[in-house]
Amino acid sequence: MMSSYNNISTPPPPTPALSPNYDAEEYHHYIPIETSLHILLKISGAISCISSFLLARHILKKKWADISLPSMMLFGISVMDVIGSFFGYVMGLWMSGEGIALIRSGPLIAGDTQTCTAQGFILTFAFTYFLTAYAGLGALYYLMVRRGWSKNQLKSNKIRAAFLLPPVIAALLMSVPPLFYQMYNPTLFQCSLNQYPNNCENIPDVPCTRGENALIVQRATLMYALVCNLVVIVFMVLLIFSVYSQEKKSDKYLFKGQEKNRDNTTSTAWQGVRYAAALTIPYIPLYVFLGYTLKHRAMGNTELVFWLYLNAILTPLLGFNNACVYFYPRYKAYRKSNEDKSKFRCVSDTLGIGLPWKSSWTSRANSDSNLTEPLVDDSGGGGASGHVI
Repeated sequence: MMSSYNNISTPPPPTPALSPNYDAEEYHHYIPIETSLHILLKISGAISCISSFLLARHILKKKWADISLPSMMLFGISVMDVIGSFFGYVMGLWMSGEGIALIRSGPLIAGDTQTCTAQGFILTFAFTYFLTAYAGLGALYYLMVRRGWSKNQLKSNKIRAAFLLPPVIAALLMSVPPLFYQMYNPTLFQCSLNQYPNNCENIPDVPCTRGENALIVQRATLMYALVCNLVVIVFMVLLIFSVYSQEKKSDKYLFKGQEKNRDNTTSTAWQGVRYAAALTIPYIPLYVFLGYTLKHRAMGNTELVFWLYLNAILTPLLGFNNACVYFYPRYKAYRKSNEDKSKFRCVSDTLGIGLPWKSSWTSRANSDSNLTEPLVDDSGGGGASGHVI
């Protein structure tokens, strides 16, 4: 949800949109590119909003007292994604104003300094919460299997506080201080951590009027994203190894010639890969931009446009990817027990969207108790499969 692409080069910048001084007439041919990027960003953001809404609604089918700790964390992640995607990607320049874009007027432009600051704060808070909670959820999945935490243990106030509070604290620590230093300023797509005028720290003749040293915080935030990403990958590897170790222990009870069962290991491995990929893939463009920034290297125009398009398409889809990871095993289980239904109907029933055949919401909610989750079992006992979280 953050932006690094606006500062991926030292002067002279590779495109006029990355410079506070440019000739609009000379670079007018970039305007269609920028317009298409903003439209793609809004579409991807809207898809993510809808996906996260469906996930949150699915979780709330149960009473709050009956919702498991992992589901509570997923609910928080989904809510933050809805807020961040809507105000950051769907609203875009409607809150940040003209910013550093070549687009200076028209239906895509609105907003002022106040709305820009609000957008930057919301984006940073939601971004940090999502990353911290996602990494924490990966750790929780592993600990549930490794330590065999029961349902009652997961209801412990200490355990819940240990996993529910850090995302909120981290989000506040990352988003509140920049407010006092006027660090929320326009970037190419929305307001985020940036100096104003853009690139002023690298241009001697252009003094910074807002957000001095904002680039340091911006890069630290992206480094935090990379660390959280690595944490998720590490815990997914540990989870898969734990499930494999448990299944291997069961081999001693097999009769001679009996085939070893590694179904849980296989299903957990695939779900773990999906879980890690859901966070990794959207941030690849931002990691590339961060790499160029740290090396003080400039991108060529063609290369920059390519990565900007990938960024506009992939980065907003965090919520969509997360929803796919959540619903996919439920769809598989529902499809397996309802082979007479079409795939399209099974998808709609799993998502709980009201299509013409109006499958009973109650029956769908009850059928969830029979579904299996390949990633982890939150019913306790250290199993690797079981009830849906």
